[in-house]
Amino acid sequence: MAFDVVTLNSLLNEYSQENIKSFFENFSSLDKDVENFLKQKAIQFEKIGLSRTTLVFTQYKNTEVLVGYFAISGKPLIVKKKDWNKLSSGVKRKLLPIGYKSERDNYVINSILLGQFSKNNCYQSQQLITGKELLSIAYATIKKAWEVLGGTVLYLEARNEPHIQKFYTSCGFSQVLLRNGDISVKPYVTSNGYHLYLQKLSNI
Repeated sequence: MAFDVVTLNSLLNEYSQENIKSFFENFSSLDKDVENFLKQKAIQFEKIGLSRTTLVFTQYKNTEVLVGYFAISGKPLIVKKKDWNKLSSGVKRKLLPIGYKSERDNYVINSILLGQFSKNNCYQSQQLITGKELLSIAYATIKKAWEVLGGTVLYLEARNEPHIQKFYTSCGFSQVLLRNGDISVKPYVTSNGYHLYLQKLSNI
């Protein structure tokens, strides 16, 4: 199936904000935070340069419909000192060459954040796009951003659900885990309450 990939910025140059918001009315996501971002924050974030949103359309019943979207930003990944000390030796070895310690001894890695990512659940039964197809489109945009911004890591924050964990790990992301005592491990939980996933930009 053919997809039409359109940046929100290009739409803002052609249409009023009211018209653009009408494109979003029938967008539904299983993650309401992701849905609300598109409907309530994406335009403002675009205008002030906090993120860049890309919309993916396709033809359905002779009408172009929004089947998914994603938003990216150049945002360093910061691992707090207390969490850095709980990372496994193997993870530290992978991260040490690509980051640096801040004045507060947090660990900072120049990165690109895949801040929002979702299919349109309104067309779930029609299967107009798969998660992997949408991620492939996102990767193409991220690669272009990487050429301009640099960075070493692509990361995202996701809800704690088995199917989400399975999807992202099957797509090459690693879930960041912390040592919980001497034996067990637990997921790294961000300040937003999400689990952290990352992979090297050179691998996408």
